[in-house]
Amino acid sequence: MPNPMTSSSISYAGSAEASLIKSFGQALYTFLQFIPMKFFQTLVVCITTITLFVKPSIAAPPNPYLYFDEDSTSGELVPKAPQSRDEFLEALDGCCLAREQGILQSDGIEYVLALKIDFADMPGSRDGAAFDAYLYASEGVSLKTYYRENSYGQMDIQPGPMEGVVPTGNTWVRAKKPMTYYGEGARIVERYRELVREACEAVDSTVDFSQYDRDGDGIVDHVFLIHAGNNQAASGVTDDIWSILTKGVNGIYDGVRVDTAAVVAEEPDLEHPHLGIYFHEFFHDFGAPDVYGFSFTDARDHKWGLMGAFGPYQGPDGLGIRPSHISGYLKWDFDARPENGRLGWVQPVQITRNQKIDVPSFELTPGSDKLFKIDIHSSARTLRGEATEFFLIENRNKASGATFDTYLPESGLLIWHIDETEVYPLGSFDASQQIWLEDPTDPEHLGISQQDGDEFIDLQAITDGAAYSADDGQTAFTPGTLPNSNANDGTVTGISITNIGPEGLTIPILVSFGDTYEPNDTLASAFPITYGETYESFLFSLTDTRDVYKLEAIHGVTILVTLADIPPNKNYRLSLQAETGEVRAIAENATDIAGLRILYQPNMTGAFYLVVESDGGFSSTDSYRLRVDQLQAEPFALKEMRVYPNPLRSGEDVVTFAYRLSASQVADEVNLEIFIPTGDLVYSETRENVAAQGKFEWRGTTHSGTPLASGIYVYRVSARQADLLVQEIGKLSILK
Repeated sequence: MPNPMTSSSISYAGSAEASLIKSFGQALYTFLQFIPMKFFQTLVVCITTITLFVKPSIAAPPNPYLYFDEDSTSGELVPKAPQSRDEFLEALDGCCLAREQGILQSDGIEYVLALKIDFADMPGSRDGAAFDAYLYASEGVSLKTYYRENSYGQMDIQPGPMEGVVPTGNTWVRAKKPMTYYGEGARIVERYRELVREACEAVDSTVDFSQYDRDGDGIVDHVFLIHAGNNQAASGVTDDIWSILTKGVNGIYDGVRVDTAAVVAEEPDLEHPHLGIYFHEFFHDFGAPDVYGFSFTDARDHKWGLMGAFGPYQGPDGLGIRPSHISGYLKWDFDARPENGRLGWVQPVQITRNQKIDVPSFELTPGSDKLFKIDIHSSARTLRGEATEFFLIENRNKASGATFDTYLPESGLLIWHIDETEVYPLGSFDASQQIWLEDPTDPEHLGISQQDGDEFIDLQAITDGAAYSADDGQTAFTPGTLPNSNANDGTVTGISITNIGPEGLTIPILVSFGDTYEPNDTLASAFPITYGETYESFLFSLTDTRDVYKLEAIHGVTILVTLADIPPNKNYRLSLQAETGEVRAIAENATDIAGLRILYQPNMTGAFYLVVESDGGFSSTDSYRLRVDQLQAEPFALKEMRVYPNPLRSGEDVVTFAYRLSASQVADEVNLEIFIPTGDLVYSETRENVAAQGKFEWRGTTHSGTPLASGIYVYRVSARQADLLVQEIGKLSILK
């Protein structure tokens, strides 16, 4: 029979289920420090099978940095103490309780009633003024500044009529029992409720609780209970109290009810408490779920959001003084339950057509245009007419100048894949099943690292490389990239996010549906392109096997065109054409890339056209990449010279002298001269105003057209630019 004092939603240390998790977890985490990846999949199945039968416990995310040190040589996490592995794994099995649905005050002002309580075996030591600063300070790091920044100025945390933490100064409410009694609240939740009620009863004569019900619903809006001593999530000491949001307090004071309370620790052993945990638990009071993942190898939010396992602890030494921002999805819908509506600070910008977008820094005001949404229309299921599967895009910038997000793993564009057909069930408090962060460096979130030729799990690094940017060469997310833009059921969406720019206060992107730059099948509809940018697109179907791009060229400035990532077994061609449709250059196979290349120096300023077409095959999932660069001028020279055929045999009409000048150079004239071995000139020809490359065709005759006899001849090709002269001299043979 269940213990009536234990919440049905809690797995606690005394249960058979928890004992099974603990013993299995101890062995598993020890093995994962050394286990080769070939055994990893089997272990994940084991984890998943066991956790399916275990209900989540109430627990703030344990601080990974206080359980482990990073080895300076290998980068692996090393336990601080022999028991650290066990305690961390057990802690990761938990998640916090949350209000079933949050409420926002219409004027943005949220009163937070903060109470202090200590114990005979653990007296409080911090002054009330310190807690006033942690919660209500207008500058620096506080609950007020964190939610002001995250809400883009829409939320204002205030202490209400009490004007600060209660009791004031060095006075604390004294609990009726020792701290060790309440420390068992992690397995007997009623003891948390008992502690909250004791604090409320002690201050009832000085606090008018009804003034903290600003919306008049009969429930106190927010209660913070700060207890003396440490947070078990960080200390690992079982007698300490684990920071949680406590539900079901059910204390009536001044005609209103205290329903929930965020229970957090004083943490006197540290310079300041883990404020990221304060912020984390407060967001639970608005109904926000955790985003930990169902096993520690399945991190979803991780370091990128306040509700992830690492997010609350970001900052110097992992002490949570610069926690991550709340992720965009939860800023839009606090509780991640679309069936009850969207309560949040932001409204995503819906993208429905091909367009370029400058994505602004996620951290800075104003709050508009911070989050961009692309529906996956292949999903047949909808909710209230909305697609239930979509991508959310945000620009995370650790150098934005904001107070928070400064300790992110990196800066760049985050692409979240949200699937609301997988909304977490009632009674659960982890929404990771519906939230996935696309990671170009680790698409499956495996966290695999290598050492001495073996592969290992690096828990700390999961999703560290998830931010896309040109700085990292991660400029595209398409049906053909890894990860790709497919729906979770495998359907090809045709969604492409390309031309992702460098990290910064804004990141430019191009969003496309289907073929990227349509219509661009003719010279008249050619898509204009810019030098130095990469364009990803598709030869999409039998009715679309040609793409045309327009560029503006400058006389004498060499252009380099590359067509890379051509889909396997597809016969693509690349050509450069003039406005008349005349083909000026046809691409050749490149030696240093898997693709085609054109090197061309225009002999005029004006428009030219690049044509990508297929002589066989197309692909709606595998994109090609087109890029055009202008080459900087090199010193004037003949860079390449080819003479063929050599020798000129009977039956062959001409010898070709093909030459190429150095990049972005123009010769006033280029000359071909043919000499007999005695030095007498027998033939010459001149080209004027030559750019890039050209050729002479010589028929083996003199100036007058008389055929030359068999023998050895000397050729000289010379190029002149003002007073500069460069030349190539060689021998050729005529055999008749």
